[in-house]
Order: sequence, then C-alpha cells, then structure tokens
Amino acid sequence: MAPKNNAVFMTLLMFLSSGCIGLIEDVSDIAEEIDNTINALGGDYPKLELPERIRTNPNLQNYDQCNELLEDLKTAAYDEMIVSLDQESYWHWSTNILRNFNNGDDIFMLEDGLPEIASDAVSKTPINDREGEFSGTNNQESDVDEADFIKTNGFNIFMLNGNLLLIMGIPEFGELYLESNTSIEGNPIQMMLEGDKLVIASSVNSAETSNQKLGSQNSIHSINLVKYTILNVSNASSPEVVKEVYVEGNYQTARLVDGTVRSITHFWTYIKDLQSYVNLPIEYWEEGNYDARMELWNSSVKEVIENNTKIIEALTLDDFSPHVYEVKIDQPKIFNQLPISSENCSEFSASEDSAGRGFTTIMTLELFQDDIEIEVDHITSSSSHIYASKDKLIIAEPSNDWWWFWRNSNWEEATNIHVYDISDSTETQYLSSGRVNGTVQDQFSISEYQGLIRVASTSNNWGLWWIMDTFDDNEQNNPTGPTNQVSILEDNGDGTLDLIGYLGNIAPGETIWSARFIGERAYLVTFQNIDPLWVIDLSEPSNLTILGELEVPGVSTYIHPIDDNLLLTIGIAPGPDGLGLDWSLTQISLFDISDPTNPNLSDSLQLTPAYADKNCEQIISCGWSWSWSEATFEHKAFNYWGKEELLAVPLSTHRYVTDQITIDGKDYQYSGYEFISSLQLINVDSDNKSLSLHGDLNHSGFYNDQSLDWWSDSTSIRRSIFMGDYIYSFSTAGASVHRTIDLVMIKEIEIPGFQSVSYYDETDAPMF
Repeated sequence: MAPKNNAVFMTLLMFLSSGCIGLIEDVSDIAEEIDNTINALGGDYPKLELPERIRTNPNLQNYDQCNELLEDLKTAAYDEMIVSLDQESYWHWSTNILRNFNNGDDIFMLEDGLPEIASDAVSKTPINDREGEFSGTNNQESDVDEADFIKTNGFNIFMLNGNLLLIMGIPEFGELYLESNTSIEGNPIQMMLEGDKLVIASSVNSAETSNQKLGSQNSIHSINLVKYTILNVSNASSPEVVKEVYVEGNYQTARLVDGTVRSITHFWTYIKDLQSYVNLPIEYWEEGNYDARMELWNSSVKEVIENNTKIIEALTLDDFSPHVYEVKIDQPKIFNQLPISSENCSEFSASEDSAGRGFTTIMTLELFQDDIEIEVDHITSSSSHIYASKDKLIIAEPSNDWWWFWRNSNWEEATNIHVYDISDSTETQYLSSGRVNGTVQDQFSISEYQGLIRVASTSNNWGLWWIMDTFDDNEQNNPTGPTNQVSILEDNGDGTLDLIGYLGNIAPGETIWSARFIGERAYLVTFQNIDPLWVIDLSEPSNLTILGELEVPGVSTYIHPIDDNLLLTIGIAPGPDGLGLDWSLTQISLFDISDPTNPNLSDSLQLTPAYADKNCEQIISCGWSWSWSEATFEHKAFNYWGKEELLAVPLSTHRYVTDQITIDGKDYQYSGYEFISSLQLINVDSDNKSLSLHGDLNHSGFYNDQSLDWWSDSTSIRRSIFMGDYIYSFSTAGASVHRTIDLVMIKEIEIPGFQSVSYYDETDAPMF
C-alpha cells in the first residue's frame, strides 16, 4: 500500500488476523474443514478456535487496489462473526442453569471443529456589527464554533424546535419576534451558521424520506440517514434551500472554522442475514443424552458458519461503505448516489492492526463558495470523540471494537488518536496517528497546543470483563481497578505520533469525570466518593508533574476557565455526610488556582428549584423529583457572560399532584404533573472570589396548563443568550426576554414546534 497523498480518503481499520482462509477459498472447501477446526481447548465451555488478535501500529495506510480493501473488510466481518459465536457458546454452556441441566455432570467438550477464518415581517440578515455584544455557543476553543440547535448573529436567532427551523428577529436588544418557521425533513439535531449560510443536520428514517425520492436503482442499507440541509438565510422571512445531502449513519457533531464546516457521522455496517447466534432444533431441547445434545450443537454451529461464510463471500464494497446521496434543488425528486470510491480505491485508508464494521464519516462543506462543494472522508472505527482546534481535527476512537477483546486478555483498552490538518479550508488532510492507554471520556479530555496533542484517559474503566480467568472466591470477575493518566504526543513527521510525555497512576480507584487543558496546565476532576481537583504542569512535556491536589465534596462534571486564576465548575452536590452524591442538588463551584500548588475552593453554591414552593424545605419530602440541569452533561447549556460576571444554567424538576376545583358548581378532581422550568442566574464575583444567586427566570407557565408527562415531554429551558443588557431564554414551548439587572420580563412569546406526546384520548377530559 502506498502512502496517503490526497485529501479525500476513506480510512479503514484493518484487522490482521492469521489463518483466515474463509474469504479466499471456495465455500465447499471451507465446509470440508469445519470438522477439523472445532477443538476442545479446555475450560468450562466448548471454545472455538479464534483468530489471532494483536496490536502493531495505528497509523493509516492507503490501498491501491479495491480488491485488497474488500478482502480486509470481509476478513474483519468473518473474525467478528466467529468471536460472536464463541460468546454464544460461552453464555449457553457456562451459565448455572445449563451447568445443572444434566444433574451437575461435566460438560462434554466439542470434538469436531470450525474453520479459522449505524413570520411575518420581511427582513434581510444584516452584516454583523454587534459582535462582542452578545454571547454565542459555549465552545471549547475560541476560534472553533461547535454545532448546536440554537445560533445567533446578533440580529436573528435561529432555533431548531421539533421539525421546524425558527428564525426570530431582534431589531433592537430587548426585542424579539418570530420571522419565519420552516419545516425540516426528519428530526433536526444541530446546525452551523456562517454569514448568510445555515447548515442543518437532521436524522431521517430512510423509509420515510420526503416525496419518495429514493429511486429503485439505489440500495440504501441503513435505516438511519443524516441529512444536511444548506440554506441561504439572507432573507430571514423566507430562507431558501440551496443544497441537500444525505449520508448513511448517525449524526455525532460538527465544527466550523474559517467558513468551512466539518460534520462527523458514524455508520455501522449491517450485513443482512448474518447470524451471531446458533439456531437449535427442537430436538436439542428434548434430548436428555448429553452426547447427543452436543452432536446437535456441533451440527447447528457448522450450519451457521457455512451460511455466514457464503454471505460474507458474496459481499461487495458497496455493501460495506456508507452511501452518500445528493438531491438536486432543480430536480427535488431525483436522489443521486455519489460514487463510493475511485477506480483503485486510493482514497481508502486503514490502520495496520484493527478492524470493525463501523465507519466515521467527515463531510467537509465550504460555505464561502458560490457553488458549495462537498468532500467525504470515511474512516472505519467505533464511535469516536471529536476535538478541533483552528488547525487540527482529532478523532479519538477505541483501538479495537468490543469483540476484539474476547478471550484476548493480554490486551487492555486503548484509544487511537488520528490527527487531520484543517488549516486549509479547501481540504481535510490526514497527518498522523498514535495510541494512548485507556479510554477517553469526552472532547475536553483532548487538546492541541503548539503542535502537541494532550490526552487525559482512564484505564481499566471497563472492569476488564473480557478477562475470564480472574475471579474472586464468589466467582465474580475481579480485575484491577481504574487509574488515570495524561499523555502528550508529538508528530515525528513520518505519520506517527510519538509519546513524549506521560504521567500515570493518577487517582487509583477513581475515574475522570471532567477535564480541561488550559495553556500549559491540565485540570482533572476524578471521583469515587469525593472529588479531587488535580492541577498538572505540562510546560515540560517530558517531565509532567502534579502541582497540586484539592479534595472537595461532590463532583464537577464540567470545568470552565474564568481567567488565569479562577475556574468555574458545575456538577452534583455531595451527600449529607460529604461523601457520595446528592442528585437532587446541582452544585456550582469557584476554584482559586492562582497558586497551582495549593488550589483552593473559594466558594460553592448548591441549587435546587424547591425554593419555588415556599412550604418546601427538602425537595424530595415535598414530592418533587430530583432536580437536574442539562449543563451538568452538556456544556452548551452552561452560559457564562464575562462582561456582567453572570452565569446562567437551566434547572428543572417535576412532581405528581392531585387537586380539586369547582366549575359551575361541579367538583372536578385533577391530577397530573407539575413542572418547574427555570434558568438560574449566578453572580460570579471574581474580585472577591464569591458566588451568589442573582435570581431566576421561569418557563413553567408554558407547561403547567397542559397535560404533559415528564418522560416524554421536554419542559426544561434549554439555552440562553446574553444580548446587551438582556438575557434571552429558550425552551421548546416558548422564549422570553428579561433585563439582567433586575430580571424584569420584557417580552415573552410562544413558539411553534412543541408537541406533547399523548398516549390516550383526552378529547373528553376537562382542561384546567
């Protein structure tokens, strides 16, 4: 295989297994060898002979022949199938129920064998001259915009609500009106805004695409499609669709840098009729003789292997790869499938030592061009975490899929790091790959700084479930507990990320709950019963050191830098004894890190919406459910506005209530859910290093006059935007504008797109 030399590529993680004969021999030859490859390998269940699985190098290489690519994909599919059947055997024969099936007799080992082998007014979107006067999306990096379901340019607010794109106008700060609402196919998820171009990613069921645009010549092999709808929103009252593109798979995230959108989806290849289980005849369950039952098991396994091999051998490259379709705007019913590869598949790449049936797709859209062009890169991988700086896009994906570890206990979990150059808006160019120990929690565990890649990870976080020979006295798996580490990688110029810095054994027994890389420091929060904040010096990559540690009750799930000396965090408050967690309380904490060797908790504030009920002292005792804030797990709901030193976070809860009211002399019994939907505003005094409650905004009135269910209806305030002297808040049923100084409401509007899910006929029920 030749080195990569072009921007548009498909990366495939190859699995280098030995002795894989099923994909290059005739099926008849394979059938003859089945009896010779089922072996009694010892242990307490009949084990199949599995392909060898080792790790060598995660670096990406190019194919120069499509048949090589296809054979590697078939090999990976076959290896996974064999491992799945071995797991089927384990769970079938090793459970206590089946161990006792024959009055405790030992299980008879297999003698035969197997072969080796996912509005109203018309207005123009103005040139943005309000920059700096409003808050935008809370992004990890200042030069990189992240996709979200709400965006603003200071003059308009764009919001995805239900299946609608809502465009709201802001003639002056403090004002708000609905300009237009546009139906978007499927379930709109997130969007990116650049100038007068808006890119919306939505999830579409392939069986329900609009106007039945799929022609008979197309073969969609995924239920899920990600649709990219590109609109011109220069006329906010009448946005115009300029391009529609569909990609098979599930949407993950997107980034916008210098007018170029790079959106990431993940696709899992479904192979029709491929079995990972054994079909057993009815005679098997009626047979009392153990030897006879084993013969039936053997013959059933052989039949599955033979049928699966035929299916895999018949697969084509088209069967494995995610399809990409484009709809011509002037021909809306024509659904054109784009080519999946070039003539020699030179745009396909692969890691050297792993494989799977998942594809990560990077779609690159240049929005500044008059005719928007797309580039599509496919990378076979598990679902990944995505990080982007202004110049680098990083994909962190598990080095191996789950099945790879089965009966392969010499290997622990690891993460592949793939780096792409995005400094040129016209291309996405692969640079290098490396590998770190453990698993990565989220995008904030990854950072690029002055060309170096920094990664925080946790090892043994899976519990090492695949190690089958390490048990305690109660026959429970007893692996080593988790530990954490920080790794620093550097591109050596040959496509490899070398490990140049490592700090391990951080907080043994605990796992990372949040991380943030800021300049030459890393901040980690680990947790088991209490929350240690770790300050790590990264200034000398070859000599990483822990500068300070602070143990505080509760846990922080997101870390936000205020300045060089202060960190603001959100998380869950501690239990009554200071240990564990009280999930009814959201905790805001302010840390002083001016002395990194002695970090200090300056202040903390515990939030609960129970205060809305004046007769309630403890939220649970008053019937309220545990409160929750989206900002504890979604950083885009966390909105800190430095100009006014205000933090806005949503906070919600609900309870079931019963009441009686009288209408026209007749008593009615009412019961249903009562909701609190609030936005908490917190004063962050950086001079005095203190926190205080500024007040709250409330959207509860949008929901408490409807018959809603807590499990099916979104009643929480989702996002907020600071604009001038005002704060705008948004939930699925409405939007409101308040003055920040005194929280007086200036404007409130109901918005379309909110639909309550009804499970029964309410037409005859009185509404109160």
